[in-house]
Amino acid sequence: MTNEQLLILGSFCCFFSLVLNVALLKYLKFETPAKANSQIRWSISKKPTLGGISFYLSFLIMFFYTSQNSYSLLLPLTLAFGVGLIDDFLVLPPFLKLVGQIIIALLMCYEQSIYLVNNDVFNRVFTFFWIIGLMNAINMLDNMDGILASTVLIILLTALAIRHLSSSIELNYYIVYILGALISFLAFNWQPSKMYMGDSGSQFLGAFLAWVSIHYFWVFRDESTEGFQIKQFIVPLLAFIIPIMDTSTVIFFRLKKGISPFVGGKDHLTHHLVYAGFSERQAVILLSIISIFSGMIIFFIEDIIQTHQWISFCSWVIMFYWLFVWTIVQILYEKGLKSH
Repeated sequence: MTNEQLLILGSFCCFFSLVLNVALLKYLKFETPAKANSQIRWSISKKPTLGGISFYLSFLIMFFYTSQNSYSLLLPLTLAFGVGLIDDFLVLPPFLKLVGQIIIALLMCYEQSIYLVNNDVFNRVFTFFWIIGLMNAINMLDNMDGILASTVLIILLTALAIRHLSSSIELNYYIVYILGALISFLAFNWQPSKMYMGDSGSQFLGAFLAWVSIHYFWVFRDESTEGFQIKQFIVPLLAFIIPIMDTSTVIFFRLKKGISPFVGGKDHLTHHLVYAGFSERQAVILLSIISIFSGMIIFFIEDIIQTHQWISFCSWVIMFYWLFVWTIVQILYEKGLKSH
């Protein structure tokens, strides 16, 4: 399949998702159960959580339409979507959601893992916890109109940018499909939104990004050198800078207050940026700019990070950038905390 055909299929997914979302909003007249509505949301208005349906159906149609079928990906993504959909309307206990994520992680780890050291068991255990952690980070980031869809869009575009010269162009197929669905969804989710993504969308995207990260972001290591390499963590830290910062900040402050990190709340980065004086759109745009800039860094360093040209000083520079952004974000978070 050529790049042109890939672009056509991506455009079809965008159009299909757009039509599907319009149809769902117009004809699907069901009310979310009261206990589902009782979840803590930033917006007080009740809106349908239908976004995940267009993601999954777009993926499913293209999965069976093309010849690049990966059933090791289909099963965990279907399970992620199903668990999220049930949670949207029945509100699953955190334990049952975790059980679903554990099964998803085990399915993904069965055929693939992140190579860190010359120990397959260690690599698979690390991959297992990375998948679960990333799924929860993505789920937690779905806390304000447009933030998660924008962040995932930038991450997937970064993945395409750094692998655009790859001879294995089939690796890009699924990314293009989801990109098309995300672009159309943003038309309904940008503030003020008409629909939410729901757990069906965030869990699906979390599982999908875990798969993408294994194939696209955890591969930057010097193949001529065996064993553990610090620089291998650079690209994932940059690609997922916003989900990692949001989740770690929220967990830290909740544990500090004696609050469970597994419950919803209006204490995320986006919320505190609003408390600090930003508008909702400005908060989303600011975090998106950080994601874009971090993605650009990945694009410019990808050619040397896998070679001996990459020296320790380069890693220190990247870490300084990461910690600098972290510090600025924490200052704004604290400002919002005091204002609120």
